[in-house]
Amino acid sequence: MIEFLYSKSAKKRPYRRPGWVWPLRLLLAAIVLPSLGEKTVSGQDEVNLSVQARVSPRIPIAFKPFSPADGTELHAALRDTINQVLMRDLAYSGVFAVRDLSIPARVGDGGGSQVLTDVSGDTTYVFLDAAGEVDLELLRKLSVQVMVSGSYEVSGSQVEIALRLVDVGTRRTIVEKGYAAFDLTLRRIVHLMADDIVFQLTGDRGIAQTRIVFVSQRSGAPELYISDYDGFNVRQLTRDRSRKYSPNWSPDGTRIAYTSYRDGPHELYYLDLRSGETSKVSFDGKTVLSPRWSPDGRHLILGLISEGLSKLYISTLNGNRLIPLATGYGINVSPSWSPRGDQVAYMSDRLTQKHLFVINIDGSNDHRITFEGGYNGSPAWSPRGDRIAFVGGDLVPRRQGGSERVFNIYTCDVNGSNIVKLTGVRGQEGDNVNPTWSPDGLQILFSSDRTRRNEYHVYRMYWNGGDVHPVVTEGNNRQPSWGPRPDGIVTVLDE
Repeated sequence: MIEFLYSKSAKKRPYRRPGWVWPLRLLLAAIVLPSLGEKTVSGQDEVNLSVQARVSPRIPIAFKPFSPADGTELHAALRDTINQVLMRDLAYSGVFAVRDLSIPARVGDGGGSQVLTDVSGDTTYVFLDAAGEVDLELLRKLSVQVMVSGSYEVSGSQVEIALRLVDVGTRRTIVEKGYAAFDLTLRRIVHLMADDIVFQLTGDRGIAQTRIVFVSQRSGAPELYISDYDGFNVRQLTRDRSRKYSPNWSPDGTRIAYTSYRDGPHELYYLDLRSGETSKVSFDGKTVLSPRWSPDGRHLILGLISEGLSKLYISTLNGNRLIPLATGYGINVSPSWSPRGDQVAYMSDRLTQKHLFVINIDGSNDHRITFEGGYNGSPAWSPRGDRIAFVGGDLVPRRQGGSERVFNIYTCDVNGSNIVKLTGVRGQEGDNVNPTWSPDGLQILFSSDRTRRNEYHVYRMYWNGGDVHPVVTEGNNRQPSWGPRPDGIVTVLDE
């Protein structure tokens, strides 16, 4: 239940301050026109468009911890949940540089802001005076643009949270907004609040309400599990104790496609998250590999093994119609749709070594895009359309002689250029596999055995490889898939 308690205005549009806030969006970087005398076969001028994603600089914001409203008894657990979850959501969003204002002034210091130096020589600013008021002028001098603050009060089993955003430069209140939650829904409502803040200050939807699905052996058998994007609220989805592979979310977030050995080798299954029911689609006994939903949710692309070879097909959801896509010689696996649904990236060993290829969905323009190394697989096309994440197998020397292949996450442009190594940059970090993008294209989820050989955990990092941190660590966890934003939940804040 979400109840908006009050708002300053009924106008519903995101706050804008020209010059420092831009929506995160795809831009047309160049439009190249041929000379006037050149014509295509159809007699029309040919237009080539190059699309490039631009990531705006992080917005400097300050976070003042939420406190009990006047007359409200302190509920430390509720306070800590609100502050910890919201602070982490804002920091993990990838769009904010967050400054924590929680360091209090010392008693008897006369109030005012201070500058402290810890034992390592690092500078720490104290922004709150003895009365708990914030030194906005100091924040302005430190280039902070917006301050996030608020309060909460408890009424029976309901928690009412008041959010306030202040423009530090003008001291103007951008937004005041209220939310209502119960104990069991508190984290979800705080995630909603974080996504509202992202939308208000960038014009784009946040990812704090998203979920992830992954395969885990924590119960002793490989089963599907689901959790919040930050690894909390882990819940087991399947219990048939059979091997499972390649879970993938439907675009509307209501179903998960995967393959399983439950009734035979690698058959296709759907799990309906609303009903909890599982259904199977048969392909005349053929082994099914890596099902992936099309962006419009009407088709799957999948691999079918025939005569020892894996061939890619576009399939209706019920399997009644198969459209051949990549059916030539070799093993063709691990497909990934482009965001527009007009192309597919995949791995093939048709030239002996495993490399990435891109093909149009009508089967035309099938071309190779990676040429370095002897193994490049598991492509994942960014929702922004500009990059493809993939797994590269690097040969490294063994101590006892010879070499072994170590797997790391890379990204490249959609034509294979500008390859960037994201993991293993500072030395060997185990095997890093199964990349999957966040819905906003700013983060990558993956599995890695960097802490213990052959024991995989789920990690998250930014698109450039920065700030790697664990998400799911209990048990052996692999093949994560990042779900879509929930439909109809993001709320436009009132100005």
